[in-house]
Amino acid sequence: MTSGVITPTPPPPAPAAPPPLSPSGRNTVRVLLIVAASVVLIGTVASLGVTAFGLSAMRVTKDTQPLPAAMRSLAIDTGRLPTLIRIVADRKAAEPRVDLRQVDKRQSPGAALVVTNDPTGTRVSARGQSSTFMNWHHGGQLTVTLPPELARRLSVTVQQEDGALMAQADLDQLIARTEDGSVLLSGSARRIEIDSRDGSVITRDPISVGESFTATATDGDITADFKDAPPRTVDVTSRDGDVKIALPAPGPYLVNASTGDEDRTTVVRVPQTSDRDAAAAVITARAVDGDVTIDQLQ
Repeated sequence: MTSGVITPTPPPPAPAAPPPLSPSGRNTVRVLLIVAASVVLIGTVASLGVTAFGLSAMRVTKDTQPLPAAMRSLAIDTGRLPTLIRIVADRKAAEPRVDLRQVDKRQSPGAALVVTNDPTGTRVSARGQSSTFMNWHHGGQLTVTLPPELARRLSVTVQQEDGALMAQADLDQLIARTEDGSVLLSGSARRIEIDSRDGSVITRDPISVGESFTATATDGDITADFKDAPPRTVDVTSRDGDVKIALPAPGPYLVNASTGDEDRTTVVRVPQTSDRDAAAAVITARAVDGDVTIDQLQ
């Protein structure tokens, strides 16, 4: 009788070991590791030293100026100072004002606001030092606080080279031009025009715009959600970024959406019409190097 002996299956051959490094190869790897470790160490020590030096040499300065209660237009210019600009409406505000908080060197003159009034309107500018070395020392926050009734009839123009803009009020008109920074929108306006060279344009919450919404971003996304009645015209362009638009029901909309790259996608999920007179709004959305998506607001 044959015994029931089971012959085990031989294991699969082990993968071939990589060829050993030559002496010159081992030396190259060793040098690369030493250089990488040195860079990390030097960067860490330098960062700690710069931070310690910076904390001991900086201070926070403040300045507050009243604004005219009857102004109809307001222009804000922060120049080269890296600044977060906030435009807010406050029911508790008895009068409009502008506040500037700035992180600066101890030996600097500190934050300073300049407010001028002429027949063309009110202008606010921020004075301070700007430096290419440790520029974060000169960061600041400029806040314009408005009574709601004044805000609704106010035209605001913002010009800044470095920083971000947060509009959190119901305005008549907002025009903003930024060189390096994002624009965050909420509230409402009759007309909005944004030009951002290096930064995104984003609605934090759905906004209400009566007449027109125009946004251009050279390097950044554009995300705009609209509520209530849509603007009569929406015209947005991003050269290097995605475009996303959400529109309120029911429509229909006359939509012209396009991309500059055949590998990019264009998606439209709102009721459409080719009749301009029957359209609730005319939507033009372009992304030179990005995707375009137009959805219905949920």
